[in-house]
Amino acid sequence: MTKHTDSILLKSLIQLVLLMVNILSVYVLFRGHQLPGGGFIAGLMTGISFILLGLAKGWEALGKNLPVDPMRLATTGVALALGSGLLPLLVGGEFLTQYNWHWEHFPMLGELHLGTPLLFDTGVFLLVSGMTVKLVTVLVRSSSGLAPFTAEEERYYASILEEPIEDKARRREESDGL
Repeated sequence: MTKHTDSILLKSLIQLVLLMVNILSVYVLFRGHQLPGGGFIAGLMTGISFILLGLAKGWEALGKNLPVDPMRLATTGVALALGSGLLPLLVGGEFLTQYNWHWEHFPMLGELHLGTPLLFDTGVFLLVSGMTVKLVTVLVRSSSGLAPFTAEEERYYASILEEPIEDKARRREESDGL
């Protein structure tokens, strides 16, 4: 069982920080296709905000409350980044060729610039945020005595050719005790 705090003040503060960091993360993501910044840094910011949430609420609660499986998020990110690179091939361009669109009078927003670099950065954002959350969650769960994967996750991520490390350690302890 993982330990977490029962402080309502800390939980409320973490949720406020989560909101603020994710708003800043979206800003960094959108800023990145024109200026420095982008998907990688924004993804790390979002991943770290969910890690803070796991520290406050507990890792089991975080796993149950995530709206999307982090690995599915990462897979979607890879597909989006790859798709943005392959998109120019459909119109006779080279891989990762940039295409940008500009609207001077976009409803409610005014001037709007969009392009394939934003699609690529969004894919990187999804990949990095999903992988950050998953890697840290597995590391924390396994180092705190919990199984690194839930029973449902084990069939996706664990190899059928090997047994879990926990079973090997338990068997070794039993043989040493006899």
